[in-house]
Amino acid sequence: MKKLLVLLLVVGLAVTVFAGCKTAPPVVTKIKVGLVTDVGGRGDRSFNDSALRGLETWAAKVEYVQGGGYSAITDAQYTASIPDDLKNMNITALNVEPIVLESKAKEDYIPNIQNLVEQQNCQLVIGVGFMLAGAIGESALKYPDTKFMLIDATPVDADGNTIDPANVVSYLFKENECGYLVGAIAGYVTNTNKVGYVGGMAIPPVLRYEAGYRAGVKTTNPTATIYGQYTNSFTDPSLGKTATDAQIGLGADVIFHAAGATGNGMFQAICEKGAPYWGIGVDVDMGLDPNLCPDRTLTSSIKHVDLATYDAIKSVVNNAFQSGAITLSLKDGGVGYAPDHVADVLTQDQITKIENLRTMIINGTITVPEDPKNVDSWTPPASF
Repeated sequence: MKKLLVLLLVVGLAVTVFAGCKTAPPVVTKIKVGLVTDVGGRGDRSFNDSALRGLETWAAKVEYVQGGGYSAITDAQYTASIPDDLKNMNITALNVEPIVLESKAKEDYIPNIQNLVEQQNCQLVIGVGFMLAGAIGESALKYPDTKFMLIDATPVDADGNTIDPANVVSYLFKENECGYLVGAIAGYVTNTNKVGYVGGMAIPPVLRYEAGYRAGVKTTNPTATIYGQYTNSFTDPSLGKTATDAQIGLGADVIFHAAGATGNGMFQAICEKGAPYWGIGVDVDMGLDPNLCPDRTLTSSIKHVDLATYDAIKSVVNNAFQSGAITLSLKDGGVGYAPDHVADVLTQDQITKIENLRTMIINGTITVPEDPKNVDSWTPPASF
């Protein structure tokens, strides 16, 4: 009897011990993703902020806290952050930790990348902008075990030669296509027969925007005068305002900018003047930004840097990263234009023609020039 009681006590104790030793859930380590901005930095309300949305908002499901750090966002905030034209792209939060370093000058690019690789141990490092082509190229060769994403350019080595490392994916865009559509809209809208363009620095993506814009205006209003000016800056709104004021002084009543934070000065000038002047935004739907000039934002030339950033991160998370160059266009939804006030000022027939032009670009009937120098000799479609 005593042996039986002892046996029962031992069995009971064992059951109790093992019942308390539940298997702990596996610890899932977040993938560190680093991002180096160009000199426009956080808060440019366009290019850099779009890349940050792809990393911070969509991939990490957090928002930046002024002064540093992050806080989680709600499901409702997350859903609201995804524009209507991307609702079907299966954008969901990923298991990543964002680490962002801002560049105040080009000399910051390589040290920032080095920090993200050597100190932060990031598995993916994102370079935002054409001007990081050399920094990403050199770093990719130096750190072959780290993956890199480059936006708006393909990597080059220290001598400026194009290279194709196995650890770099580049995302390029057909800015000329979305620039063309907003130019066609501007050509319809102008009452003075004069429109304007304010560029930041004359780098390939910005030149493609200009070429498309000029070709679009030429298509819907071949007699219109187009004023253009480069400010040689992506960071100084006062330069954008001065350029816009000058073009308004020449009679332009619709002005498009591709100048990053410098272009915010364009909207300041437009807001001060009010009707009948219109501004056209760039990269993101600036008509949704209450800090710019939504009441006088005719449309915006959309370039989904946010989606490209998210897709590159997702490829690393899913162990599906592939090197090479990817070009996004109207055909795949990588670029487009925002509705904003288009329906308020264009007739239905004009809107239909804009959409016809979009279709003609997608099916290859129209090839939009990429260089502003080629627009004068380019022949627009005879009918659309």
